[in-house]
Amino acid sequence: MSTTKNKVGLKETIAILSLYFVSMGFTVVTPAMAKLAAAFPDNNFSLISTLPTLFVVFATLWAGTVAGKKVKYRTLALTGCIIFTVSGTLPAIVGGSFAFILVTRALVGIGLGLMAPLGNALIIGLYEGQKQAAYLGYGTLLMNGGGIILQMLGGALADIGWKTTFFGHLLGVISIVCLIFLPEPEKAPVQQETGGKPAAKDKISPFVYTIAILFLLFNVLNYPVMLNMSLMFEMKGAGGATMAATALSLYTVAGCVAGFLFGTIFKIMKRFCLPIAFFLWAIGAYCIYIGKTMVVMSAGTILIGFAFSVIMPAAFTLVGMRTPPSTVAIGTSIVMALMNLGGFLSSFWLSLLKAICGENIYSPLLVETVIIAVLGVVFLIYNPFPKQAEQ
Repeated sequence: MSTTKNKVGLKETIAILSLYFVSMGFTVVTPAMAKLAAAFPDNNFSLISTLPTLFVVFATLWAGTVAGKKVKYRTLALTGCIIFTVSGTLPAIVGGSFAFILVTRALVGIGLGLMAPLGNALIIGLYEGQKQAAYLGYGTLLMNGGGIILQMLGGALADIGWKTTFFGHLLGVISIVCLIFLPEPEKAPVQQETGGKPAAKDKISPFVYTIAILFLLFNVLNYPVMLNMSLMFEMKGAGGATMAATALSLYTVAGCVAGFLFGTIFKIMKRFCLPIAFFLWAIGAYCIYIGKTMVVMSAGTILIGFAFSVIMPAAFTLVGMRTPPSTVAIGTSIVMALMNLGGFLSSFWLSLLKAICGENIYSPLLVETVIIAVLGVVFLIYNPFPKQAEQ
């Protein structure tokens, strides 16, 4: 059964989905990393790409705590998108030192973090059943699609110069216009005092923390594989940077397809969508590990991209099912925060593997294959969905 809790029109739906469009906004500068390295040879230029993810964590947790309670969803979303757009564009206009650019990148992370938990929380709060699953999938589709557009734009601008790359953040203006029409979910009923004592506040389901820890693990395992892709292609003789970039693009395209089809996938497979996705992910990682040609390695990235973009909306569907409505916003913010923290911690994971295995190019793939396959077995045995979701 598919229902809408509140009346949500087309412009409100577009506003909600526009939150996902810029969610990968920090990747605008990724195509310009070589030029940034040349411009700042004495600095750790990789911070320009990774620093926003750390600030996303803190802003996401705060946004989830106040969304719909102390601050309106629309206010948070517009504030975040304006911060992202303005601070992201500043280096293109005023240039500045490396330190100044890092300050603007921190602000980019804060802006993205303010928006990060809102899309999933609104969909869970405004829709039910099959429609909820479908829109969570469309959100994943737009997240991946927006990432492709932002990186392509960033690459085209990087050909002009490293400063012009930052103009790519101006795409946020589109979301700012759309977010003017962002709806608010119904507030949870105020709990009345009983027996002279205040009614107990709703608590976040412990299962939300389990999902959040899993997403942290996912990014710790998979982020290094994506970062090392061009190096692996060269070491295996499967092609150079262009071939690796193509494989990564296929990862994102597969994610778009999975997001578009998620509503149908969930309707047909129900609880089995999770174990099947985990097994596809494990097969994909193993393909990259053993592959020596672009075809095999690209097949691996396609499988991983498709699998992750099934797991992500399924996980947020579970958040909506397993935690009280008044805690959905903070629950989704915890998941998003730990997911971004996983990307930041992945560099430490690589250092650990280097110390243990003597290399950190192939060992992350082998470990990822084993852990993700084990999770597939776990979710094949354990059904996390409530019984009513199976009907």
